[in-house]
Amino acid sequence: MRDAIFRFCAPAALAAALFCAPAAAADAPANALLVVPSETAFDSKFQDFLDKKGAKLLESHPPSVFVGHIPRELDKELEEKYGAKVYREKVDDWASFARYGEKAVFAVNSWNKRFVEDPPEAPLVVSTKVQRTSRRGGGLKLAWNEVMKAGAYRLQISGREDFSELYLETLLSKNQYTLYPFFLADGVYYWRVAPLVRLNTGEVSEQSFSAAYTFAVSNGAAAPARKNPAPPVPGRLGVRKGVLAWPNPSDLKYYRLQISDRESFEAPLADVFTDTCSYRMSGLPLESGRLYYMRVMGSDGKAPGTWSAPAQVSTELPPAGKPRRNKKR
Repeated sequence: MRDAIFRFCAPAALAAALFCAPAAAADAPANALLVVPSETAFDSKFQDFLDKKGAKLLESHPPSVFVGHIPRELDKELEEKYGAKVYREKVDDWASFARYGEKAVFAVNSWNKRFVEDPPEAPLVVSTKVQRTSRRGGGLKLAWNEVMKAGAYRLQISGREDFSELYLETLLSKNQYTLYPFFLADGVYYWRVAPLVRLNTGEVSEQSFSAAYTFAVSNGAAAPARKNPAPPVPGRLGVRKGVLAWPNPSDLKYYRLQISDRESFEAPLADVFTDTCSYRMSGLPLESGRLYYMRVMGSDGKAPGTWSAPAQVSTELPPAGKPRRNKKR
């Protein structure tokens, strides 16, 4: 068995219980962002202190970040007695929250929306930690903060720091992206994202790219993998309820999908990875009734296969029956 080593910026998920604020808390408006040491946050004595002092935690972002109604006179006592920090204005020091995990960064982004009139120029990548895994078939998740008014994000991945040659470029509706490293050659990769923001005029404006971040793929030594065949795809597929689906060969587990308005796939609108035989096309600039092209590359979880022949994609339903979606493996 080979080991796959990934380095990227996403801390491990942290399991923690949520505070449950009483119904009366709904009447108290949130006026503070609270950061508490993880060993203190769920201590019963600390919770009793908050109750007695009239503080209510309305949103939980475990293990350390909370949003709630906290009387201003408690700020000093919370810091001196429990080492807690209370924020009442926009948080500018994003880096100090990275050590608390993804949820904390997303919480700060949500909190800052209360004070931001114009969207930030570029997204902020969640953290800069190293993750290792030996589980074959594991996915690598890239994540960044949600930018206000952004309807989509442009993601670029390159083997060059100046992005002069792109390995991958795609549009996404969500602020995260999953890829499977056995589709990639060993080496160091650079990635960045730019939000597409809808202005008050109704126009969509692409904002600046984030700073470039890196991850490395090392699939390790392994016996020559079986060459995966190109997935069989019909010459034309339809989109049903925003979902594109293709047949599911039993010997393939993962796919790389490209969607383009050109049969040459020079500049695909989408270049994504999935462990199902379907893809939800929200966030892509598609026109109803227009023909597009798609192709897929399959993998058994050990090595990539070859591209299928291009297939036409119509945003209008074909007369054929409902496409069959595979079960998630």
